[in-house]
Amino acid sequence: MSVLRSVSPIHIEYLRNMGVAASMSVSILRDGKLWGLFACHHYSPRYISFEKRTAAELFGQMFSWIVEGREREGDVAYEARAHQVQERLIEIAASHEHSRRAVVDFLSDYRKMIACHGVAVWSDNKISLEGDTPTEDEVKDLVAFINRTSPGRIFASAEIAKVYAAGQAFRDRAAGFLAIPISRTPRDCLVFFRREVTRFVNWAGAPDKVYDEGPNGPRLTPRKSFELWQETVAGQSKPWSSADIRIAESLRVTLLEVILQLSDLAARERRGAQERQELMIAELNHRVRNILSLVRALVAQSKDTATSVEEFASVLGGRIQALARAHDQITNLNWAPVALRTLLESEAGAYLGARAGRVKMGGPDVALDPKAFSTLALVVHEMMTNSAKYGALADSTGSVEVVWRLDPSSSLVIEWKESGGPPVQPPSRRGFGTTIIERSVPFDLKGDAEIRFDLLGVQATFVIPANYVELMPAIAGAAMRVEEKQSDRPRISETALIVEDNLIIAMAAEVILLDLGARHVDTAASVDQALRSIERTRPNFALLDLNLGNESSIKVAQKLKEIGVPFIFATGYGERAPIPEQLADAPVVQKPYTLEVVEHALGKLQKARAS
Repeated sequence: MSVLRSVSPIHIEYLRNMGVAASMSVSILRDGKLWGLFACHHYSPRYISFEKRTAAELFGQMFSWIVEGREREGDVAYEARAHQVQERLIEIAASHEHSRRAVVDFLSDYRKMIACHGVAVWSDNKISLEGDTPTEDEVKDLVAFINRTSPGRIFASAEIAKVYAAGQAFRDRAAGFLAIPISRTPRDCLVFFRREVTRFVNWAGAPDKVYDEGPNGPRLTPRKSFELWQETVAGQSKPWSSADIRIAESLRVTLLEVILQLSDLAARERRGAQERQELMIAELNHRVRNILSLVRALVAQSKDTATSVEEFASVLGGRIQALARAHDQITNLNWAPVALRTLLESEAGAYLGARAGRVKMGGPDVALDPKAFSTLALVVHEMMTNSAKYGALADSTGSVEVVWRLDPSSSLVIEWKESGGPPVQPPSRRGFGTTIIERSVPFDLKGDAEIRFDLLGVQATFVIPANYVELMPAIAGAAMRVEEKQSDRPRISETALIVEDNLIIAMAAEVILLDLGARHVDTAASVDQALRSIERTRPNFALLDLNLGNESSIKVAQKLKEIGVPFIFATGYGERAPIPEQLADAPVVQKPYTLEVVEHALGKLQKARAS
C-alpha cells in the first residue's frame, strides 16, 4: 500500500538524462487493467503533500470511471445495433431450407454487425465474398490455416502478416481479420476483414534499446537524446475491440443454432417425405384396384339397362364423365371452395348408378376449402363404396342419409346414417380404407371422425373445423362474377410449346392448348429438344413439366423468361415444387390438370403481365 517508493535505477538514469529530478504517476484503469497514465515530472526535487497525493489519486479514479463509462456506452450502443440485426437474421434464416443459403444470403447484414471492410464465407466447400477481401484462393488458404491453428475458436488479429506469413501479399486489402467457426464438421468459417491503416507515431527520442558492457555483462542504457522521433506503422488494421469479440461470439452461437435447426428440419422432412411416399404408393395401389373395379361395375350396370349399343355408349360415357369430374374435384387444389352437396352427389352418381337416389341429403348450403374438399372426398369415396359393397346399399332395400349442420363454433358436423340393409358385422381388421375414414380428417384437418358399426346400419360423424368451411352465398357471388367474365377468357395466339416426357400427357395437353386458341403446338420431351424448338420458332406460350426424368425444365424456363415468353409449370409436387426464387412468379398447376385449370393459370399469368 506504499505510495512513496523507489523505482528502477535504469528509470532513475533515464529521468536524469531528461533533466527530471522528481516524478509522480497516476494510473488510469479500465476493467482492472492499465488503460493509460498521468506522468508528472519536475525539474527539481519536489515533495507532494499527502492531501495533494490523495486528491491526485481521487482524480485518477474519477477519470478512470468516466473513461470506462464513456467507452462502455459506445460498446453498449454498438452491441445493441448488432443484436437488432442478429434478431432479424434469426427470423429470416428460419425460413431457409438450406443451411448454406441461411449463412451466405446475409453477407451485407454481417457487415452491419461488426465494423469491417469486407467479409467472406467458406461453407460447403464454396466461397462467397463481399467488399474488400483477399481473392477466393487466398481466403481458402487462410481458412485452412485458421482451422489448423485455432480450430473451433474465434481467431482475431489486427496484423495478419504477424500470425500468417502469406498474409503479407494482401495486407493492403486485408491487414486484419476476425474468423468465426460456424460448423463442427466440416469446419466452415465466417471471416471479417479490415483494411490497412497507416499511422504515424511520435516518440520522445528513438525507441531502440541501447546496451553497454558493464561489470555484469550487457546492460540496458537509457537514451540520452529526446528529440522528436517519428515512426510510420504499416501492415496493421484498426484493432478488434472486446465488443467486436463479444458480438462475434454471439453471432457464432446464433449461426450454429440456426444451422443445427435447419439440419434437424431437413432430416425430419426427409423422413416425412419417405413416409408420405410410402403412404402414397399404398394409396395409389389401392385406388387403381378400386378404379378398375368401378369401371367394370359401371360397364355391367350400363349393360343391364341399355336397349341398344348407342344407348349403352351414352350411359356409360356419362357415368365415366361423372367419375372424371369427381376425380378432378379431389385432385385440383387450385380451385376455389366447392359445395359439399356437389361432392356427395358426384360420388353417389359415379359409384352407385341407379342406387344414387337412395342417398338422402340435407343441410345448409356450405362449401369446403380445397384441402378439406380433397380430404373429405377420399372419406366419402370410402363410405360410398363400402356401403355399396357391404352396407345399406348392397341390397335393394337399404338407404343412406347424410345430414350436416354448423355447430356453435361454426364447425361443420356431418352425420352419416345407414339403415334397411343387411346386418352389419364389424370388420375383423382395419384395412387401408377404414384407416382413411378414421384418420384423414383428424390428421389432415385437425377435426374429428368417428365410425360405428351398429347392427342395423353403419353410422359415422365427421367434424370439419370452421376455418375450412364457407357459406354458399359468398361462393355463389364469386361464381357469378366468374360467369360474368366468361366472355373475357384468356386465349393463346399462334404457336405454343409443351415440354413433357410422357407422350399420353403431352397429347392431352396439346388438345387443351388447341382449345385455348393455339394454332400450332410443338412438343419436346427433353431440355435439349425444347431449347432447339425455341431456336427454330419462338413460341407465344409454353407449358413446362417441371420434372423430366433425370432433369428439370428450369433451364427452359430461364430461356423463356430471358426472351419474354410467358409460361406455366406443371408438376406433381403441388406447393412443394422445387422452383427457384427468380422463377417463383410463374403459375404452377398440379397434375393431373384439365382445361379449366390451365385456363385459370393462363388468366392469372396474363393478368399479372398486364399489371
